[in-house]
Amino acid sequence: MSLTMTTPTDREIVLTRTFAASRRLVFDAYTRPELLTQWYGARGWHLVGCDFELREGGRYRFESRGPAGETMVQAGTVQLVEAPARLVLTERFEEQSYPGETLITHEFSERGGRTTVTTTVLYATPDGRDAVLRYPMARGVGEAGDRLEQLISEVQRGTVMNWTLEVVMVPVSDVDRSKAFYADQLGFHVDHDTRVSDAVRVVQLTPPGSGCSIVISKGLGEGMAPGSLKGVQLVVADIHKARGQLLERGVEVGEVTKLGENPVPGGHELDNVGFVFFDDPDGNSWAVQQISSRA
Repeated sequence: MSLTMTTPTDREIVLTRTFAASRRLVFDAYTRPELLTQWYGARGWHLVGCDFELREGGRYRFESRGPAGETMVQAGTVQLVEAPARLVLTERFEEQSYPGETLITHEFSERGGRTTVTTTVLYATPDGRDAVLRYPMARGVGEAGDRLEQLISEVQRGTVMNWTLEVVMVPVSDVDRSKAFYADQLGFHVDHDTRVSDAVRVVQLTPPGSGCSIVISKGLGEGMAPGSLKGVQLVVADIHKARGQLLERGVEVGEVTKLGENPVPGGHELDNVGFVFFDDPDGNSWAVQQISSRA
């Protein structure tokens, strides 16, 4: 079903579209970053940054990139979650030309295996709404909906390809020394330590709570010089607590660094700006970032 758009009041725009899917699937497509990045935006636009904390009081931030390399950032807070029936968000664009904060209400209604999404966009002022109406809003939202229809079809057919990062090779000079560092000092779990032959040994370790592991080895990955891996990143909920634990375990770690601020409505800032950095015994460098919604 194609998009319909109405303007019931001088501050509102109402957008309606029906999808051939359960409302649970459609709700997930509106709230899960791994799905949002596959459909959100007009043709030629793609999400290159997508943080979404799905809880009342949670925050989100979308960074989109257009066909000519232009960027657009929108962010806000989650006001209400009634999954999978209703979702209420605030919204403000980084380069917004109209005043105030916008309130967006998504309502998901299912009947006969089809879900109708009714989105009410309430602007702070009539001038703000009129400014948006001068943009090709209906075309952009319609094209995004077309992309969502395609994604839903792929999900239902089971043809969506998931790419899961499994292992990162960490080049080291001394397997025993590195195993002690990662297991004893960092607290990584030793999944296995296998001696394939006198010349080949493989040790796989996984950070607590991670779906991805690292491998240190003898006889594998000789094309990578020990210490040449830079910028591997870990995510934690509390950067100060993580730094304290690293120091207690004898890891030389830097001070907490903020690489910029991302203000959101209400005077807060996103919590994904705190970093600390450390090296392993060979000089392979690691970053630890605080993102409370994903840790």
